Amino acid sequence: MVLEFKGDAICLSGLTGTKLKSEVIGEYYPFWWRITSGGKGKDYGFQTAIVELNAATGEVYIEDTGEIVLGSAGHALELKAKTPNTDNLKIVLVEEDSQCYEHLKNVIRRRWPKVSIAEAEGPVDQNTTSIFLLQKGLDEAIEAIRQFPLGNAIFFFDPLRSVRWGAIEKITKERMKSFYRTGTELLIFLFTSDWFLGRDEFEPLPKSLEENEWTNGQLDTVLEADRFFGSEAWRNHVLNKKPTKVRQKTFVGLYRRKLHKWFRYVLPLPFEPKPKQLFHLIFCSNFEVGVRMTRNAYSAKTGNPKYSPDNKRAFQRFRKKHPRLFVDLSGKKRPSEWKILWDIIKGHEEGRCDCRCSDLLKEAGDSARAKDVLKWLASKKYLMETKTRVAWENDRDIRIYKLNWPIVKSALGIEVPPPLKPISPEQMKVSTSLGLGELEK
Repeated sequence: MVLEFKGDAICLSGLTGTKLKSEVIGEYYPFWWRITSGGKGKDYGFQTAIVELNAATGEVYIEDTGEIVLGSAGHALELKAKTPNTDNLKIVLVEEDSQCYEHLKNVIRRRWPKVSIAEAEGPVDQNTTSIFLLQKGLDEAIEAIRQFPLGNAIFFFDPLRSVRWGAIEKITKERMKSFYRTGTELLIFLFTSDWFLGRDEFEPLPKSLEENEWTNGQLDTVLEADRFFGSEAWRNHVLNKKPTKVRQKTFVGLYRRKLHKWFRYVLPLPFEPKPKQLFHLIFCSNFEVGVRMTRNAYSAKTGNPKYSPDNKRAFQRFRKKHPRLFVDLSGKKRPSEWKILWDIIKGHEEGRCDCRCSDLLKEAGDSARAKDVLKWLASKKYLMETKTRVAWENDRDIRIYKLNWPIVKSALGIEVPPPLKPISPEQMKVSTSLGLGELEK
């Protein structure tokens, strides 16, 4: 893929693609930093880091509107340079392409002139800026980053199409030594439609499992997908003649399940830069609040309805079905079984949960009590056990559940959250004139 630039800004897909994606990330980075740094109560004292593994130039030219906006790396730099109390925040920007790397340095000199490029490119132990520039390939960069004391960190993989599974696991294995450990989050870019429609010399995936029917280009694409998934298991589910939308959904769903090996919550956010084009920004976290905030921010920008199930009606049904839970409670007190179930319904992506979820631990008091409540909810069919195989052998006996939506719906009258839908360029034009509130209606 040939890179194009407008000044120092890289030219990428437009208004409902890169611009919208950058806005979502630009809102998430400060939110994430305020929490993981310890916030005001801890004087923002915890070590934090934003690691952009495909930083590009820090600026993006949007052809649809003729404007230059900050890319994700630019938002990271803006947070560091313009926000008080970010002394313990590191920004690590990795870019292999020589053109992008030079443009990135130009953008830094122009927008943030106080940042020393010499220090940012120099030895880690002599860097007083806490901004690090690396012109390296992905594997080499990941090895180099190991010497950095990052603390709580978010890693953004933003390649032109997809990232190899081996690169994902180099980071997760290094940093996540125990069951769904918090402190590491991933953002992963996936240009979903390219796999099924092709682009330039990149041929789409074949519609058959028979290798003798593939062209050489299709073989290359299949092998790249093998590297993306880290195995060949995906082939049986995707290489068929089903409609493109079905295959795309399957492709993303398989990858989502793969990421559950390391992450409790995996949220694919869909974007439609042009008609028939589709990419996903996949957000991976083990912390409920960040996932919920990201979904809500995306929904607000794209006209997706905010998930607002009827608490009062659901509670009345729950109380009627389980009166024994209320025998020793007075007034408006609620049993833990209800409060934990509601936390899962309202705030857990895919309705996934386990006895070590931070919000459930807070409600239950300890993991043993949380375990008992989840077991009770499963016995009443509100939850069902998943087949997720986590990365940590010593913790594979921890039961991971997800909501049993048919039972939740029939028993409590609560509908499953609707799937997120990307906003199209045409809808965006309407929304800017009417407002997203009107678009949702």
